[in-house]
Amino acid sequence: MVFAVWEPILPSDWGKPGGRALQRLSDTRVRQFWDSDHTVAGAIKTVESGGKLHPSCCERKGVLWDLTAAYARGALWGERLPEPAFLEGPVIKTASELDSLVSQAK
Repeated sequence: MVFAVWEPILPSDWGKPGGRALQRLSDTRVRQFWDSDHTVAGAIKTVESGGKLHPSCCERKGVLWDLTAAYARGALWGERLPEPAFLEGPVIKTASELDSLVSQAK
């Protein structure tokens, strides 16, 4: 399962993404969410700040964004997120690494 979290970062991000943006991720395994309050980014940042993995990019005004996070099979999301197995960005530059992780997990 893939979760794509859209959040307002740029001045043009004044509302939920429209159909055109959402269609970029058309795979039926993708679930897309609008996170106007940066809840998911905040949870990932909390884990990142105390964890082993630190992205080399992707922070603006203290908010993580344009980031790929992958978790080990069986990782449980509770009140505190598990540490990701992969955390890097920007998304467009992490596709091959993410593809490799997914292939290894099969």
